[in-house]
Amino acid sequence: MVLDQSQITQFEETGHLVVESLISTAELETVRERMSAIAEGRVKFPAAQLEFEPGLDDDLPAMQRLRKINEGSQFDPVFMEHARNPAIVDAIEGLLGPDLKLFGDQMFVKPPGGAEKTYHQDSAYFFIEPMAIVTAWVALDDATLDNGCLWVVPGSHRQGVLDHSEVWMVGDRKDQKIPDAAIDSEQEAPVLLKAGDCSFHHSLLLHRSGPNKTSQFRRGQATHYMSCKSRWTGKPQDKPNYPLIRGQEYAGCA
Repeated sequence: MVLDQSQITQFEETGHLVVESLISTAELETVRERMSAIAEGRVKFPAAQLEFEPGLDDDLPAMQRLRKINEGSQFDPVFMEHARNPAIVDAIEGLLGPDLKLFGDQMFVKPPGGAEKTYHQDSAYFFIEPMAIVTAWVALDDATLDNGCLWVVPGSHRQGVLDHSEVWMVGDRKDQKIPDAAIDSEQEAPVLLKAGDCSFHHSLLLHRSGPNKTSQFRRGQATHYMSCKSRWTGKPQDKPNYPLIRGQEYAGCA
C-alpha cells in the first residue's frame, strides 16, 4: 500500500489517516484466532503481558475479560508476521521513511462491558526522540460509536507533549491522563472503521476510546513503528532491542 501525496499531506496536517480495506479477511482471521488461542491458554504466552478488564466478573472466561495483550510480536510469531505485513509497512514507509524499526505492539480487545481509555498521547509513555512514532491500528471488528471506537483531535500532534498530570485508575492499576480542561472537545472526531481498515496516527496525537456498550467485541491490533534514526532517551540499562523491519540500522540510534 503505497500512499499518495494527498494522504501523506493529510497525515502531516492532521496527525491521522485511515486506509480502508488494508488487511484481508484471511489475515484478520489469523490474528483473531491467535488472540483467542492466547486468551484460552491454547498457546504459550507470558501471563504478565495479559491485562484484564476491571469490574468484570472473575468467573467469566478469560476471553470475555481480556483487556489487552501487550508486546505480542515479542513473544509470538503470528503477531510478528502481522507487524511485518507489507501492506502496513509500505504505508508506514510513506510516513516515516525507508528505514524502520518496530517499537512495540498491543492488542486491544475491548470485550462487551470494556472500559474507556481517556485522552492521552502515546509519546507520553515512550522514551524516543524525535517523537515521531506512527501507530497502525488495524480494526479486527467494526469500530462504532457504541462499541468504543477511537476519538481523535485532528492537528493536536503539533502541540508537543501535554501534561498528563491527572491520575486515572484502571482497576487497581495507576495510569495517567490529560486533564479534561486541556482538551478541545469541540474539535474531536470519531474514527469509525470496518474490519480490515487501518487507522494510522502520530504518537503525539490526542486520542481516546469509549466504553463498549454492546454485546460484541471491538478488537484492534495497534503496532507502533519508528524511524531507525530515532534515539532512546530512557535509562541505558532499560533500552529494549527494537527489531529492524525494513532498511538499515544507524550507529548510535535506537
